[in-house]
Amino acid sequence: MVEKTLVNKLKEIINTGANSADPDDILKIFELYRQISEEVDYLKQDLNEEKMDCQIVFEDIDRKFWLKASEGKLEYGEGTIENPQFTITTSKDVGMGLFLGEIDANIVSPLGKMKAKGKFINLRAFQEYFEDAIEEFKKRYYK
Repeated sequence: MVEKTLVNKLKEIINTGANSADPDDILKIFELYRQISEEVDYLKQDLNEEKMDCQIVFEDIDRKFWLKASEGKLEYGEGTIENPQFTITTSKDVGMGLFLGEIDANIVSPLGKMKAKGKFINLRAFQEYFEDAIEEFKKRYYK
């Protein structure tokens, strides 16, 4: 079960929109992914089967975050990660929109608003994972 305080904070972030979100809110989103994966079997399975170690760069504000999702667990933080499978570079607003489910990576990437490099099979698995995680959150908690 996702903690009530986290549910309320994520509802607030979603209601105000990605553009209004604080960059540190990405850590709350990653915590949501971790918690919801504990209650949704297919998300838990994704964490067991996939290796999704990611570096995220918000280039407009010079901030970096990382997420390691593999071997059944999800860890995250600010800063850099050694040997990520892939790196996503974008603005804070676009990045927050991606991870909140407001923006589709398949649309913004060809427009040049998001750059990705690395192992695209891992990137695609991560994209499906975070889209499913936010969808499950909205189905279960965002009413």
